[in-house]
Amino acid sequence: MATVEGTHAPGGGGAPIGYRVEYEVVGKAIHFRATFSNGGAPHEGEFDFDPGRLDPAAAVDAFMQNHIEKSDWDVAP
Repeated sequence: MATVEGTHAPGGGGAPIGYRVEYEVVGKAIHFRATFSNGGAPHEGEFDFDPGRLDPAAAVDAFMQNHIEKSDWDVAP
C-alpha cells in the first residue's frame, strides 16, 4: 500500500495533528486507513477523486487536511 504522512492544524487553531495514511486506488476511488498522532482511533473509509486532475497522494493529503480542519472526526479535535 502507498503511504502519505503529514501534519495539519485543526480549524480552531489547536496544536498540529500528525497523520499517517495507508491507501490504495481502485478505479476512481481511494480506500484508506488513517492513524493520528493524538492517539485517536484509526479511521478507515473511501472517497472518490478525479485522477485526471490530481494524483492519488495529493488527493489523500488534501482529504486529510480538509477533515482535520473541519474537525468532524472524533480523532481530530
